[in-house]
Amino acid sequence: MDINSLLSPSETPRSTSLTPSVESVKSPFKHVQRTHTGSSSQPAASSPLSRAILPPSSIPAHVRSPSQQPSHSSPLISPVPTATLSGHFSRSSSSQNIETLADLVSHSHPSKSTPPISSSHDSTDSQKSSASIFPRLTSAGTASNHRASFDIAMVETPQQAMRVDYSETSLPIESQQRLAELVAYVQETPSMYDAHKEIIKILHQGFVDHIYPSSSPNARRDPRTYELLSELRQARENFDKLFAVGEEQWLDWLQDESILAQTAEERVNVVDKCRRAVEEEYGSAPLWITYGDWVLHCYRWALDSPTDAEGEDGEAERLVGREVFDWKLVLDIWDKAIHSTKHDMAHSHEVWDKYMTVRFGDVGQKLSPADAAAALELFQARLRVPHAMWEQTFQSFSSFISANLPAEYESVMSTTLKESSMAKELFAERDTYESALRQAQANADQALEYSTFDQYIVFERAEQEKVAKKRNTKGRRNVKIVENTEFDMVSALYSRAVLRFPAVVAIWEAHFDYLVERSKSDLLPLLARATKHCPWSGALWKQYLLTSENAEVDFDETEKIKHKATSTGLLDAAGIEQALIIYDAWCGYLLRRTKRMEATEEDADVAEMGIRSSIEAVQSLASKQGASPDFDSSFRLQRKHVEFLKSQGRFDNARALFDETVAEFGKCYKFWLTFYEFELQKSVQMAFIQHKGEERLSTLWSAPFAVGVLKQGLQHPGLDEPQHLIDALLNHCEDYEDADELQHALGLARKVQKEVLERKRLESLQAESIAISSRKAEMQVASRTEDVANGLHIGKRKREDDIQDTDNKKRNTTADEVQQSVEDTLGQEDLKRDREHASILVRNLPDNVHETKIRQFFDSCGVVKHVKYLEDENSAVVEFEDADAATFALSRDGREFEGAELSVVLNTGSTLYITNYPATADEAFIRNLLRPYGEIISVRFPSLQKNKRRRFCYAEFKLPSEARAATELDGKEIDGLRIVVKVSNPAARHARIETNDDGRKIFVGQLPFKAKADDINKLFSPFGKLENIRVPQDPNARNRIRGVAFLTFATADQARAALAMHDQEFMGRRITVSQMEEKGRSSKQGSRISKSPSAQAGGADRANASAKRDISSIEDRKQRTVAITDVPDTVNESRIKAMAEKCGPVRKVVLKTNHQGALIEFEEIADAGRAMIELDGREIDPGRRIRVTTESDMLRQRAEHKEEQFAKRSVTNRPTNTPAQGPVRRPAQPGGRKGGHLGQRSAFLTQTDPKNEPATATSAPNGKRTNDDFRNMLKGE
Repeated sequence: MDINSLLSPSETPRSTSLTPSVESVKSPFKHVQRTHTGSSSQPAASSPLSRAILPPSSIPAHVRSPSQQPSHSSPLISPVPTATLSGHFSRSSSSQNIETLADLVSHSHPSKSTPPISSSHDSTDSQKSSASIFPRLTSAGTASNHRASFDIAMVETPQQAMRVDYSETSLPIESQQRLAELVAYVQETPSMYDAHKEIIKILHQGFVDHIYPSSSPNARRDPRTYELLSELRQARENFDKLFAVGEEQWLDWLQDESILAQTAEERVNVVDKCRRAVEEEYGSAPLWITYGDWVLHCYRWALDSPTDAEGEDGEAERLVGREVFDWKLVLDIWDKAIHSTKHDMAHSHEVWDKYMTVRFGDVGQKLSPADAAAALELFQARLRVPHAMWEQTFQSFSSFISANLPAEYESVMSTTLKESSMAKELFAERDTYESALRQAQANADQALEYSTFDQYIVFERAEQEKVAKKRNTKGRRNVKIVENTEFDMVSALYSRAVLRFPAVVAIWEAHFDYLVERSKSDLLPLLARATKHCPWSGALWKQYLLTSENAEVDFDETEKIKHKATSTGLLDAAGIEQALIIYDAWCGYLLRRTKRMEATEEDADVAEMGIRSSIEAVQSLASKQGASPDFDSSFRLQRKHVEFLKSQGRFDNARALFDETVAEFGKCYKFWLTFYEFELQKSVQMAFIQHKGEERLSTLWSAPFAVGVLKQGLQHPGLDEPQHLIDALLNHCEDYEDADELQHALGLARKVQKEVLERKRLESLQAESIAISSRKAEMQVASRTEDVANGLHIGKRKREDDIQDTDNKKRNTTADEVQQSVEDTLGQEDLKRDREHASILVRNLPDNVHETKIRQFFDSCGVVKHVKYLEDENSAVVEFEDADAATFALSRDGREFEGAELSVVLNTGSTLYITNYPATADEAFIRNLLRPYGEIISVRFPSLQKNKRRRFCYAEFKLPSEARAATELDGKEIDGLRIVVKVSNPAARHARIETNDDGRKIFVGQLPFKAKADDINKLFSPFGKLENIRVPQDPNARNRIRGVAFLTFATADQARAALAMHDQEFMGRRITVSQMEEKGRSSKQGSRISKSPSAQAGGADRANASAKRDISSIEDRKQRTVAITDVPDTVNESRIKAMAEKCGPVRKVVLKTNHQGALIEFEEIADAGRAMIELDGREIDPGRRIRVTTESDMLRQRAEHKEEQFAKRSVTNRPTNTPAQGPVRRPAQPGGRKGGHLGQRSAFLTQTDPKNEPATATSAPNGKRTNDDFRNMLKGE
């Protein structure tokens, strides 16, 4: 609603004092009231917040039609990947987005169907993100956990169940069904943010439609009669218990409640919601304006006389309202509004201008002396604050002075301008950033807006440092300091940024760090808002607990913070790591309380109980999530428990705790070092307790129990990094133990080191073996150009191969000679399908002729496999089973068909063979590439079932001339590749071209695991130019390599020179360097290479190696892997990877063509969770949609089998029941001889029963005959 009608000067209270005059208050709905013709249409209470609830003709587009709402993505994903941020936003955050949490929970119920969340972002929630722009962030576990359900305890999640049946409501049918699905879904998975939001949107839209029904444009129903009002309120309360409501959601909520409020108590409840909204969305100008407008409206409502419909009850309500809503309350709210928003240079003028209008009316008119003095002070203070509309404010000030202080105009204006010039200068310096922010918001470019905020803050902090340096400058005069004394510019920017991007943890953390750096005290309110907007972030909750402890908040209040963090279940859904962070912080708090001077026995009891319960809670969560036993390699909670027991002098209990956890953490060297340190401390404390004087000192020289712990750790199977324990053992024995113990330690160290070296040697050999096989697979060149799996046959070309050389010469002189393509060899396999020579082009077809008629017409010529109509023309391409049938079909040229004379020609020379295009290219890419050259009939990709590395396709044009024109693309560079475009000639055979690197590649082994590609480049670049560096990553550790690398130099001489690095030390290890074997050597070498694992065998070896890895890494990989099925066998890994990378970085794609599926391994678990929703049902090829499933379900699928539309015939297609009376004329064959009987069919041919003929070497399988058979029979052979 236009609230300005409420705030017109004639209606604004004005007097010489702060007490306004009582005057009639007009209804804020005056401009939308309508005459109601039906008794059912009752006017609701007026409300100034009805910005969207207007009659249908006035309803804003985004309310009237949700599809027209401003587009806002899900607010719980960072709009920019962490890697792209700079400045103080750039921090590695462990935050999880709510979409991923929902994915985690929803997919943990595999037996339940999850309703897809609407992708239309109808709600204009201020919690913005760009999931559609940058698809990845860090996240939590996904649905690959092997468990039937995800029983996350949500103690404070909404327990009030909403109705599940909406079939009898006034909602549209689609909304009824959708709402029922969503309600059932959120009851199972309460952490689904988008589901809650969509429920509210549907119910809110129903509320709007109820008040202003589309069937009666002039009607306005009573909003209280909305049958789903209780569900709408319950949905919002449920949402509020779990998540931050958000600026736009608050505005909708306040709007609806203001329309419904009729009594004084209900109006007070709306005021309370306004207060909560401005606290939660700190600095929001729209919310503060809404707050102030509502209080002003309530004030006027209380002063107005009740209507006849209200009667005596209305007067009583207004009497209560006059006591609650007084003029002082109105001004206090607006005073807080201008104070809370003055830091927002872009929007603070909206609140300030409204405040001046509410308090003074038209400031350009003559005011009372008191009001004029107050307004002068406010104007002068405002002009000292930098803001976007400074010029307009100064112009209003000029009008005010002219009307109220005309005699002092020049002096006041001059003084004020001088005092406020700094504010103007400050904004001018920042106008570039402000303009960029405005432009980004206008274009809905959240990535640009985010980066602009980042750069703006970097600039502001630099300016702050300059001011500090100037202020500390001594001995210099006339040093100008341009500083804003009204508010902290950096903190103000952070506040504006979190209002725009409230779910980006990095901004909250950067803001908090800045305030700590500046020794600010208002940290708790900031962290309260941060954890409300990012309840899945353990780091923010931990900071909240620490800040509460530093502020010496009562234990009960600090405990409430911990309870709030863990009670909703959102941290649990975020993953075990996020839950561990908050439980670790809580245990640390309890432990420190026991070490205070004033600590009591009760504090110790509370601490022990809290630590034990935290450990149990985390272990229970790990069990539910299917995490490995050593999910916490740092055993944080157990360490806290040990420290507690030590502080209480319970060393035996602490030692027993270590012994109990050996089974869980024995593989971690950190565990043994912690155990060792404990034993050292225990030895010292026991020495002081049990001994005195010199005897005490002698006992400190040795710590046998500590030595025993290190020895036990070194002998534990599967220890991750023994060298750390070896160093600790030797150092300890050198410093504290006797010679005998040192000697035993040296022997044990040598034994362990030998075992480690042997293990590394085996791992290196295995890695080298895998690398060789991988290199072999990468160096293979696609050698097949026709789809052998589909069974091609080149009957015509085979016949021509047997024709004499004289015939070849004749054929080569024809004008229609087709350019041969350089296609790869087919080996010795027969081509069973030859579309190029088995297709005919039929023109002049009758209008609206059915495909069946065409099939029947050409049925006697052979088996018709496919009929494809050409667009906008009376022509079609008819494909036969073999080339002979197509040749025979030429006899139908000129025949009458359905009243039309057909034109039939062979459809040769119109197909292009295309290869060496980008691996991610699909049919649309090929069509767009070739479209300028003519009409494309079809694009065919080969099946990848037998060879996943095939990358070629066939594009069929309507005319051969168009295909020849398109060959000009041959050799054109596209994305760094020179594309090959040739006219297809399946019979052209060329020997396979082997790739030979001419000795330019070397293999580097025994590399340090922490080495990077840049380090290796610096090491070998002195020997020559490196064209390629491939460093395989360790799948078991994200930041480790596998210890090997493959380098390709520009020349072989450079590669041989690099062999000098063999056995040289690099980063503490001696590396091995050898020249890689070239492909295509002697058979002996070939046989030796063949014994190494193949591409597939390498996968098996990797699987065997992975079985030896830690269970935790295997589980992590499973959680990061998404299985999809219904993948066409023509789609390669690169296309799947490109599609999946829209959800986040992809580590690996494994294509399973034998199961119509693929496995996609993401870098982050959050991306895998999001992919499960976004990829499900996505169209990957025209008419083909993939499904997200489990790996086991995908592996149960069989390979794709493409059945022909019509089955093959078991008998010959030629009529044989009637003896031939003479030769049958056939058209002359292209390239054939003129003499003999070629082109004639004899009676012998038609009367011979092929079933009684013995099979010969020239006969085709299954009794079918080739042109050679016909030729031999005609010759009498």
